[in-house]
Amino acid sequence: MNVWLSLILLIVGFVFLVKGADFFVTSSSSIARRFNVSPLVIGLTLVAFGTSLPELAVSFIASLTVEPGATADIAMGNVVGSNIVNITLILGLTALARPIKVSKTMYKKEFPYLIFSAILVTLLALWFQNDAQIVLFEAVILLIFFIGYVILMIKTAKTDDILEEIRILNIKKSTLLLVVGLAGVTLGGWMVTRGAEALAVDLLVNLVGMSTTQAITLVGLTIVAVGTSLPEMVTSIVAAKKGENEIAFGNLVGSNIFNVLFILGLSGLFTPLGINNDVMFDMWIMIGVTSIAIFASVTLGQVSKKEGLFLIIIYIAYVLFIIVRALGIA
Repeated sequence: MNVWLSLILLIVGFVFLVKGADFFVTSSSSIARRFNVSPLVIGLTLVAFGTSLPELAVSFIASLTVEPGATADIAMGNVVGSNIVNITLILGLTALARPIKVSKTMYKKEFPYLIFSAILVTLLALWFQNDAQIVLFEAVILLIFFIGYVILMIKTAKTDDILEEIRILNIKKSTLLLVVGLAGVTLGGWMVTRGAEALAVDLLVNLVGMSTTQAITLVGLTIVAVGTSLPEMVTSIVAAKKGENEIAFGNLVGSNIFNVLFILGLSGLFTPLGINNDVMFDMWIMIGVTSIAIFASVTLGQVSKKEGLFLIIIYIAYVLFIIVRALGIA
């Protein structure tokens, strides 16, 4: 596939993913309210699901692609990369827009579950590294902990936590948006996966001389990870500017937990997810940057602009590192 065609496929795919996720959240929330589902449950499930829908689409479609060796790198790299992007680049940009105050409830619920989920998936990957896969029963373990997380959030959250009013549309419009949204996400996920793989092979393998595995891992950890994190970026920055600090940070924390426990869990139910050495190393980086972000939040009760800038610098350093690693220099 031509490099420019791959880029067009990738960009158009991202547009389909973001708009499809937006349509899905709007329509499904409206339908749920028509059936008297509480705003709290909608906020903790459908809205969280919607912002992580691009990651789900890319990882799930990648896990079902015929060539498991290549697509496993996209699936795992996308989730690991997205989580690193969320906790460094997006949290950093959000803090630059406005310092993020952190509520004490996050110390007791979200933060422990956030670091636990990152450690859990890493230990599962290490434990069975002989086959370098997240297999069926490991995927079930991730999903069980995800269900536990949702139950915990519903039991301990307050109705006031859902600050945004839900638009109630007529049933025909809601259904149409739901179908269009799901179709957009599905098609966008396929386009991003195919475009990223083709770009990796056409540009990085043929021109730069990387191995196919290194090239696809690099694209998954950078371009695909940033692209699928666009909904989280927009949501958090807008929330921060409006002064809704808990929503800004909570969106990123919830997304990272959702990515690891639900997306990898669901994808692993259908096809074993391969984990190469590069992604394995980056999973430790994910734990490290998560710990740094939590430490920064706990020390002063907020993520300041200086800390936000520091997180962005960490992300830039990380990108430079994986580029150097992919080129075989490190």
